[in-house]
Amino acid sequence: MSVDSIQQSILNKNRKDKFLLVLNLPPILKSVNKSTLVERSVKFLSLDQLQYSIYGTVVPETAVPEVDLVYSGQTAKFTSYTKSPYKSITVNFTVDNEFNNWWVLWYWLNVLNDSKESTYNYNGLVSPDKFINLNNYQTNISVYGLDEYNNKKIQWDYIKAFITNLGEITYNYRDGEQIESSFTFAFSQLNTQLL
Repeated sequence: MSVDSIQQSILNKNRKDKFLLVLNLPPILKSVNKSTLVERSVKFLSLDQLQYSIYGTVVPETAVPEVDLVYSGQTAKFTSYTKSPYKSITVNFTVDNEFNNWWVLWYWLNVLNDSKESTYNYNGLVSPDKFINLNNYQTNISVYGLDEYNNKKIQWDYIKAFITNLGEITYNYRDGEQIESSFTFAFSQLNTQLL
């Protein structure tokens, strides 16, 4: 029986990771001094884009608040024509079996504040003339909602995003579950489209 002829509710899920997150590496991670990293990390960081199988995220509230105009004992409401700032987003993801996807996020945070020296850009990944360029550590992140056949149905694009927090990893080999973690990122704009 072909996949197209199967009638299935979109609410039926055989997996809990029905979302795909695509992360374009920010320029500061693309320009890593490869001589300072182990061979496995160098090979991994040569990629321009990473994909995460995620099982939980929040699409933030989008608001264009109103403005009150009081005149002659009455209040009229008008739009402010401005969007409120978005709250940071936390994403839950499955850690791959070599911990590569978790390590890249850790390294991104470590570039923003080095664990040994407690400074930004300690390894000199960004040249001094481009040091203050915000685009060095920001990137675009896309999240895709998948249907029961893993086809992309909706896309959320988080513009000028950067990591702010990397969640813990809890080891428990007794229950046979996959290792999971989370990360939080801040961003400036959100675009959405149906696919």
